[in-house]
Amino acid sequence: MGLFKTKSQDDWKVNYIREFNEMRDSYEDKLQKKQMEIEDLKKQVEELKSIKSNLKPKEKQIKDSDIEYIKELRNEGLSYREISKKTSWSKATVCRVLNGLYD
Repeated sequence: MGLFKTKSQDDWKVNYIREFNEMRDSYEDKLQKKQMEIEDLKKQVEELKSIKSNLKPKEKQIKDSDIEYIKELRNEGLSYREISKKTSWSKATVCRVLNGLYD
């Protein structure tokens, strides 16, 4: 009876080791695939960075004289809407000028 018990214990160990190795191999495969995914994403990020670096920031289109004129009109008591109509600049641009964005 002692021999039979030892054989089943040995089978259990062999099965355990086999399952462990299969699990480890599966994990390593998944890990390798994820690593390749990460490398691909890193390449894409670098490509996007190189494309983005070629883009130039939008030049300031409003002239200093326009900025001064808008400020003068505001000092005269005109509303943003009135300044916008008088200068042909949007209310948003007028707001930006008066809040110091272009200073």
